[in-house]
Amino acid sequence: MHLHKLEISSISSQENIVENIICKPFRTIHYLGSKLRLLEFIKNVADEADPNRGAICDLFAGSGAVSQYLSKDRRVVSVDIQKYSQIICNALLNPCSDKNILKYGDYSRASTIKNSLEKSLKSIIDYEIEVIKNGAVGDLEPVCDFLENGSLYGAIVDFPAQGAEGLKVALSETINNLKYFESVTLLATRYFGGIYYSYKQAVNIDVILYEIEQAPMELRNTLMAALLSTASDLVNTVGKQFAQPIRPRNKSGEPKAKLIQQLNKDRELCVFDTFESWLHKYIGVNNSTHAHEVLCMDYNVALDLLPEDVSIVYADPPYTRDHYSRFYHGLETICRNDFPEISKTNIGGTIRLSRGLYRDNRHQSAFCIKSQAPDAFSNLFKKVAQKGKTLMLSYSPYEKDNNAHPRVMQLDDLLSLAKQHFKNTKSYSPGVFLHSKLNHTEKHLKASDNGELILVCSN
Repeated sequence: MHLHKLEISSISSQENIVENIICKPFRTIHYLGSKLRLLEFIKNVADEADPNRGAICDLFAGSGAVSQYLSKDRRVVSVDIQKYSQIICNALLNPCSDKNILKYGDYSRASTIKNSLEKSLKSIIDYEIEVIKNGAVGDLEPVCDFLENGSLYGAIVDFPAQGAEGLKVALSETINNLKYFESVTLLATRYFGGIYYSYKQAVNIDVILYEIEQAPMELRNTLMAALLSTASDLVNTVGKQFAQPIRPRNKSGEPKAKLIQQLNKDRELCVFDTFESWLHKYIGVNNSTHAHEVLCMDYNVALDLLPEDVSIVYADPPYTRDHYSRFYHGLETICRNDFPEISKTNIGGTIRLSRGLYRDNRHQSAFCIKSQAPDAFSNLFKKVAQKGKTLMLSYSPYEKDNNAHPRVMQLDDLLSLAKQHFKNTKSYSPGVFLHSKLNHTEKHLKASDNGELILVCSN
């Protein structure tokens, strides 16, 4: 297969954006397979495929990087089935210009509910601070116990039989105090306190959620986008995702030596400071002259409703088992504020809450399920071709001999499917590009030197 290389400059430099130059794309959340370093390459391929710069549909928009970058020169129809993506893309494509939104950092700090919430959660907040403080001088067992049994949601559903007595008392007092706050959701505290965030951080996230609900409608989307970016920045996990909370013990069951450093790295950060920083970033997004659309729906529905002026469909679907919604379920729950049921799993014959506290019935893409992927890709090719549009399909190759995670579809198979629906297929490569992985460096799987390809399919 012949690869076409486009001349582009400084692909790798685009990920480290200087904060005061916020007219440029910035990382909104920690996102697996982010295209931030490939934006110019993607734009150049699109411009060659359609020099007239018609509208483009970003079919799996994710963190919004591609949509934002292309929106400077084209009308963009941004699509994703996840609500968090819709909120972020709306903030990027239809930005808020009301400077009064910046006051919400101070409003949240001075919120009428902040002190009362922290006071009611004082027992569990103080318990967490104390065990981490003692852990810093070598007493790590209570820290492990807290991380393993300290979920408020878990305690509400099934109060832990195991665990230190002090933890049980703190959880019991906290559950008892929740009844005084029926008007406040306390969603982050219930679902993520102690597990993904410190309890104090979780309470402060809930304070901001409360203030967003009181804000004028025209400000709420950008406020929520800033909160989602804050939540992504502060989550206390490897790789800043929600796939799994920190595992406090090693394989032999002993507390990890660097456990306290790992906890303090994120749990000492201030929610309000981070939120204010993100508000300034979003308020600095440039307004566009184009009438962009942001849709929250399945790609199939979006293709059925594709506007006539769209000339290109850019598709970056997931390709491996890594690309599940479990990486972002925390963001989905925060923005939906809908108190979902948590999925359960069978471990050794015992039914338990999923360790990652995943939303029950969360969306899982057919593109990353091996048995469903061929039909999903075939349907994608068919629908785009029937609409008479050009398809730009991103693909990340892998090397079978280097222990890389296999793709659910091989490139040759994709090309074969494409040729059933398109007369012309052309492949582009930017050269050496390696995606960041959301895990430890030593666990990185080797990627191909052609770390991203774009297949351009047309009739």
